[in-house]
Amino acid sequence: MKVMVRRLFLLALLVLQGCPPPVTNVTPAPTPPPDTDLCEKMCEHIGPKGLKCEEGEPVYNNDLPGPNGVPNQSCADNCRELQKKGFFVNPRCVITVQSCTEIEQARQKEPDACK
Repeated sequence: MKVMVRRLFLLALLVLQGCPPPVTNVTPAPTPPPDTDLCEKMCEHIGPKGLKCEEGEPVYNNDLPGPNGVPNQSCADNCRELQKKGFFVNPRCVITVQSCTEIEQARQKEPDACK
């Protein structure tokens, strides 16, 4: 009887040791992209009063109220929202462009390269 109890105890120990520890899924908060405070300045530069680029125009955001397809968010608000969601717009570098065709290339640069 003692042998049987001892074997059951050892078996229970082995089973418990084989169980992995509980997993706690910790998702780190995303680091906000830099230069969100420059969205307004960027949009002034590329928008209707500046270079007149399409990227500087108001956009339609279906998360906001308003008629379907009608622009309902300013360039600056869209920039801030994208940045907040973790999509880096790189306003510091876009401010330096001299033409609309340079915007995408400027967005790919490291922000420190555009100071």
